[in-house]
Amino acid sequence: MFINLVIAVVFFAVSQTNTPPPGNPNQPIRNYWEHIQGLIQQFDELRETDVPNKGRYSQTVNKKYPFDLFRSLTPRELIRACRESIKSAKEEGKQKNWNEEEIALKCEENIAYVLEYCGILIDKSSEVDYLIYSMGEEQEEPELRLFLLNQCIPDKKSKSLFSIHLQMLINNRKDEYFKTLLMIVKRVNEKPKIQIAGIDALYSFFLEQYQKCIEKDPVYQAYAIEKNEKTNPLWIENPQIPKPLESTQMEINKLNRQLNDFIVQLELKITDKRQFHEAVAKKSKEVLEKIYNNLPVQEKGRLKTSISGSISTAKELANRKIS
Repeated sequence: MFINLVIAVVFFAVSQTNTPPPGNPNQPIRNYWEHIQGLIQQFDELRETDVPNKGRYSQTVNKKYPFDLFRSLTPRELIRACRESIKSAKEEGKQKNWNEEEIALKCEENIAYVLEYCGILIDKSSEVDYLIYSMGEEQEEPELRLFLLNQCIPDKKSKSLFSIHLQMLINNRKDEYFKTLLMIVKRVNEKPKIQIAGIDALYSFFLEQYQKCIEKDPVYQAYAIEKNEKTNPLWIENPQIPKPLESTQMEINKLNRQLNDFIVQLELKITDKRQFHEAVAKKSKEVLEKIYNNLPVQEKGRLKTSISGSISTAKELANRKIS
């Protein structure tokens, strides 16, 4: 309800603002990060000088919003601005003798500044796919990839306007999103922080998709009402609960195949010495346990054995690496 209200307000605001952004439209943009900072500064100046007309209706119609100034920018240009903002943060950090953590926080702050209104501006599937592509692209700035992946996780404590919109957008591009995340998890030489974020994002994806799948099925809806219980993905593996509609079962079968692919890759992160990293192995074991406890797995016994066996295997590989 809250998210729908936020989106409704935002899109109402967009529909009410038709004033083109100030400035020379023919002026070439050489640095999009500096250009965006200039746009926000223009908005601040407009807000300070704009005296609303008297009357309740006129104040709403004449209201100006910062995202209105971003309308001429495409997602590709915003991604370029993110790269430039990261470079700016690193240069500032070098001048001010910041440590790595301080520079990383400044990079995240700059990226958030650039992308806050990106979701409002997207109106094509190809533009959503470009954001998804940026998450998986090895040559992309790691700070940007990490930021995008973290914005995809619904249970983050603080939700930005961008994260709300991004999660809605990728829900309509589920296949592309899944393939990209699985590629990140499978990649042998992927950066550990990005791989960990990818694992978290992919687990959240499955948890959400299974939940949505059963919530919309009328058989499960009826059972929830009858038993006065909340729907739960684990109902899928319970033989005592009525089977869902055939269309729902088809969706579940697809999710089961995808989840199995994910489980196999998590097991490899623990057992394959070619791609072993202690932090990634720890995260993989943690997520395997979450899958066992919260998602419908056809081979529960095998997964339980894999989890218990992964502890000794991970320790053994870690010791080999140290020695």
